[in-house]
Amino acid sequence: MTDHWIRANLHTHTTNSDGDSPPEDVVAWYRDAGYDALALTDHDWFTDPATLQAMAGPMLLIRGEELTSGNVHVNGLGISRTLPPAFEANVVETLQANVDRVRADGGVPSVNHPNFRWQVTPADLAALRDLRVFEIHNAGPEVSNLGGRPGHPSMEAVWDLLLTDGRPMVGIAVDDAHHFRRWGRRYANPGRAWMMLRVADLREADVLTALETGDCYATTGVTLEMLEARSGVMELTIAPQWELHYRTTFIGAGGQVLDVQEGLQGRYQLRPGESYVRARIEDSDGLTAWTQALRS
Repeated sequence: MTDHWIRANLHTHTTNSDGDSPPEDVVAWYRDAGYDALALTDHDWFTDPATLQAMAGPMLLIRGEELTSGNVHVNGLGISRTLPPAFEANVVETLQANVDRVRADGGVPSVNHPNFRWQVTPADLAALRDLRVFEIHNAGPEVSNLGGRPGHPSMEAVWDLLLTDGRPMVGIAVDDAHHFRRWGRRYANPGRAWMMLRVADLREADVLTALETGDCYATTGVTLEMLEARSGVMELTIAPQWELHYRTTFIGAGGQVLDVQEGLQGRYQLRPGESYVRARIEDSDGLTAWTQALRS
């Protein structure tokens, strides 16, 4: 089968933890909104997708749980059971123990909203082993994606710190949806941020492989018609909406802006000495997409 792009939300809550709607209603919302895949990641609760597949229809349900150690949270994707959260001596040890528990169960760990209540620093993330995925954009309130507090830069700046240090980190965007009955800035509503992943088949293993290998991009609404990154060259074509204007910023080591290009197409070729390039694509309505980093 030819590789194709799918739309997935990898962080969602129901009444099995602190969401306001039962799993059946949450699954139905994403199904009706045209998503291809959804992970139910309730706090310290594993929901068996088999019990909801009839409701999901053709949409893939990914096994998941949010391991919740106070304000330090790690998603486990593709796990087989409820995993008890770890509570260790400090943030790094707690995160590492939860990452290790997810890995031991055959899953993919993701560190959630690091700036939530200012719990996780860039140094904490840099100290972790066997971690590839973390949230650069969480659409819920109180997560401070843009940083601002001393020692807690924006999540994009944190991403560049890790990439510059040689860590091949995948940045993801998620809803972290809790509220399906009340809408507004105060609420964690669905449909605000998601992942586009390139897969051969709509299977959990294919989705998680695309996630960890970076064959994906994160978005709050900007969609790409084409994205290729290989042999030192990143090329992309944007799917236009209405008469919006688009700007692509190519970013390299240390968060340095390498180039800014206007319009529906972007292309950047790594120069000698440049260790990586990633792209941030913005439209004139305030929506954004982020590609993964192409390394030299």
